[in-house]
Amino acid sequence: MFGSVGALERIGRSIHRARAQRSLRKPFPGLRGVQFETGWFGMIGMTSDNLLRFTSWTATSSVSVVITARGIAPGTVFGSVLASYILGQIAENDLPLRVTVVERQRFRAAQEAFYTAGSQLVHLVDSWF
Repeated sequence: MFGSVGALERIGRSIHRARAQRSLRKPFPGLRGVQFETGWFGMIGMTSDNLLRFTSWTATSSVSVVITARGIAPGTVFGSVLASYILGQIAENDLPLRVTVVERQRFRAAQEAFYTAGSQLVHLVDSWF
């Protein structure tokens, strides 16, 4: 499993797949020419202030975790804490972060387009050097 940071769709498919191949060859030069069998991607959940949080979609819904691309360790820890909460083993007041309600993001579509184009441009330029 190897990450390339970017959506594997439209023009991004070849750009991000090529970047992943280049990145894989740096630590493992013997894998030159080995092709990926499959690829997947998904949207990254980001908060407006880039901070981790527990969120509730409505005042009466269950709680979810927003990791904001902070990695596997926080996701594992917060996932375990959230499981304890859902199972009734701890109360909401015992969560390490307060629960906030999801906020509507202004200019979300424009931000998504900006990050998509930016990641493709960075990886394309990186391929030239």
